[in-house]
Amino acid sequence: MHPHLTAMHTIWAREHNRVASALAALNPDWDDEKLFQEARRIVIAELQFITYNQWLPLLLGTRFVQKVGFVSLDDDYSDLYHDDMDPSVSNAFATAGMRFVHSMMQGSIM
Repeated sequence: MHPHLTAMHTIWAREHNRVASALAALNPDWDDEKLFQEARRIVIAELQFITYNQWLPLLLGTRFVQKVGFVSLDDDYSDLYHDDMDPSVSNAFATAGMRFVHSMMQGSIM
């Protein structure tokens, strides 16, 4: 139904496997669960970086994302992380917001 979603899921699954392989070479004493979880953390961080530093500024505008504190575009490093913030997705976003994102996709890849 959404070839773009299929492609994105495949890319991120392969990126996870690539990172896990690199971590396994660097840390031969880690078990499969440790490799999986650490690769997962790295890939999530990659996805968050792309989302907040590249996609949201294009979608919402650079000035807006800086104004609301989504990103700090002054340099590549940001200390905007808040460990006390709930990262879960609200029901409103899950039902309405993601429909918006899906509507941005065309029916064909070409």
